[in-house]
Amino acid sequence: MISNQESFRFSGHDTFHCKEQWILKGVQLVVSQGSADIFKETKAIPLLGVGKNMVRSINHWLRAFGILDKENNIKDFANLLFVEDKLDPYLENDGSLWLLQYFLCKTNHSSIFQLIFSSYFSDKATLDFSEYQILNFVNRRLVENGQKEVAEKTFNSDFKVFIRTYVSPLKNEKTVEDDFNAPLLSLNLISDTGRKNLANQTVYRLNRRMQESISVEIFAYCLLNEFFEIEIIGFDEIRKRVGSFLCLSNEGLEELIDRLCESNDQFIYKDDAGVRQLRIKNYSKEFKNDMLKKHYGI
Repeated sequence: MISNQESFRFSGHDTFHCKEQWILKGVQLVVSQGSADIFKETKAIPLLGVGKNMVRSINHWLRAFGILDKENNIKDFANLLFVEDKLDPYLENDGSLWLLQYFLCKTNHSSIFQLIFSSYFSDKATLDFSEYQILNFVNRRLVENGQKEVAEKTFNSDFKVFIRTYVSPLKNEKTVEDDFNAPLLSLNLISDTGRKNLANQTVYRLNRRMQESISVEIFAYCLLNEFFEIEIIGFDEIRKRVGSFLCLSNEGLEELIDRLCESNDQFIYKDDAGVRQLRIKNYSKEFKNDMLKKHYGI
């Protein structure tokens, strides 16, 4: 594990990308045992029906997706999805996947996700990237903060897990079913361009676009979570955080903001003399949760 003042974190997943069924199984284990400390106990192995390394990985992903907080509590959105209201325990709704994508970048428990979706592309004209480009970027950030560079082997493991989270492997006789069992695959946020760079590494592309499957209610929930108790937010702040986490183009972000304001008078967007700002009139926890429940028809 590597961390610095920006809370960069690498490894922790034991080389396993998150399997779709792990999230619900992990949450149910914490609820049934009354504590996330169960992941430190050997009895978690038979209870989850996986090996010791996978137990650690499940614990890692519950934290990376923001389902467990630093105090080992189940977060509000996870309670609504999986425990109390059971809005979508089997992750059958696209809105649930977008929530997981947002929190995966937001928590920064696995830094490669926030680094690629937000930091690396903050000033890039192209949306293509390779492993070496991201590694060099990360090490520059670490050095700038007086920190030790991340080992290439450690980063390689993180990068492979990142890619398996979003890109389906080629089907062949060696491919196992679990390789295709990743919850965020269907969002199609990363593509294999089919090209190689000079180091013979695969070149990937970030699919930043309109993201039409994001509902205004899911978008509102992310905004209210990200900018809690902030009444007026600049467009650039929304773009750098929520917009980048959800892989939205500038046009896609503006379109979502417009739709949100048209459908709910608690949000007011103004674009005057080049100053673009969103005003949030109600940012209470109750309002935030009501927006989420509305997405699921409640």
